[in-house]
Amino acid sequence: MNQSAVQTYETKTWIAAPRAAIWRVMSDVVKWPEWLPTVTAVEPLGESSVKLDARFRVVQPRLRPATWVVTSVRADQSFTWESRSPGLLITAEHSIDDSDGARATVSLRVSFAGLLAPLLGRLFRSTTESYLAQEAAVLRRKIEAERGSAA
Repeated sequence: MNQSAVQTYETKTWIAAPRAAIWRVMSDVVKWPEWLPTVTAVEPLGESSVKLDARFRVVQPRLRPATWVVTSVRADQSFTWESRSPGLLITAEHSIDDSDGARATVSLRVSFAGLLAPLLGRLFRSTTESYLAQEAAVLRRKIEAERGSAA
């Protein structure tokens, strides 16, 4: 695929929690609508946990509902899922990168690829960047609040 046709947006945040605590919340995608304002519904289409080839119907404000298929999972580290439509492949990566046991860096990345990527990547840039920033901030607050109440 022509790399120039790929539009990628990313955000990172530190979270004051061990990797396992972050992974537990980040990978429980079915519960995202309970605490994440950028996700209205997540419906499992079979398997309800993040496993290779698991499929989910995701509904988000201002976006069309989409089916996401898990394409990569590294337990307690990362998962990637993809949504396809004619001329477009959207890839979303969720990873816990650096960890010293007490805190970790979380990276959220969305890439648009394919024939329509240059157009749709630019068209949805503002929404994508806003959602990534909100998701990182809310994830951090949720996990750190849970850790604070557990202490």
